[in-house]
Amino acid sequence: MKEFSYRVKPYKLMRMLLPLMRGLLRLVFNMKVFGREHLPKKSGGIILACNHLHATDPAFLAAFSRMEWRFMAKVELYRKKPVSFLLRHANAFPVDRDIIDRKSLDFALDIMRDGRCGLGIFPEGTRSPDGKPMQGKTGVAMIARKTKADILPCALIHDGLKFRGKITVRFGEVIPFTALGLGETPNKRQNREATDIIMAAVTGLWEQGDA
Repeated sequence: MKEFSYRVKPYKLMRMLLPLMRGLLRLVFNMKVFGREHLPKKSGGIILACNHLHATDPAFLAAFSRMEWRFMAKVELYRKKPVSFLLRHANAFPVDRDIIDRKSLDFALDIMRDGRCGLGIFPEGTRSPDGKPMQGKTGVAMIARKTKADILPCALIHDGLKFRGKITVRFGEVIPFTALGLGETPNKRQNREATDIIMAAVTGLWEQGDA
């Protein structure tokens, strides 16, 4: 893969396409969106944490939160030029899931400090094979600790992207950074417990189903 250009300034393409994406997704799927009252007024400085079902998950989250996010995407997706171009201009950036990807983590911190976009993370690190939320990896807690960011939990609920199939997006109450129990210094136990708090909120939203 060609060296990725880590640009903190967001591209404009995603912002321009959001209204079109919303309309198209509502046309193709039977969309239900809950919890819009929990959405912050600004995207910057907050982490969106959601369960992971499909490669298109970021489109649903961006379209129906009506907010700007920078999503981590697995590095394998960047090995083809058309896909890499689209991901870059959709404000995604690569992460190597097989290692502790310091470059990706540092860029995530730069995004949070920049404040123009929020950071979208799928803490599980991969798509759930059965649709149920899994245990999260602790990278989300590491970033939260370093940036003192609040967490916006979210759940996606569907059983496949069928035409006119039900797709539900649930946004939950923001989890304040102070509720995560993270100290000033790195601590594996605290990271694990904070990640479990985040995933418990995501799982609770998922368990409410599509009603």
